[in-house]
Amino acid sequence: MNSTGSARDGGYRLKHSDAASRLRRALAAVADGHGSPHELQHAAHELVTELRQANQPPEQMLLRIKEILAEAGMRPTYASPELDGPVSDNAALYRDVIAWSIRSYYGDGDGASNG
Repeated sequence: MNSTGSARDGGYRLKHSDAASRLRRALAAVADGHGSPHELQHAAHELVTELRQANQPPEQMLLRIKEILAEAGMRPTYASPELDGPVSDNAALYRDVIAWSIRSYYGDGDGASNG
């Protein structure tokens, strides 16, 4: 256990993070049809940058991102578009945020796709 009373998070406080709040707002806006994927991608990048600066390992970064996605009511899907039909908008959004976050963590700029 560390001096903040938390053994797992290295003292990082997700609930009080401005970047986490921005990601929550961006997710809500996109889910309501009022936000843009670009804003969401930028918000995810900001949080990942903050987590890296707090020396969070990639596994903890993903847990934090998934925690925020779950708070927004989003869950991963294991459906196959080829077998189960099109993936829902929320499932695609979940997948995109995770992909952007991984790219961003490992230094691919703002997590943007090269394709």
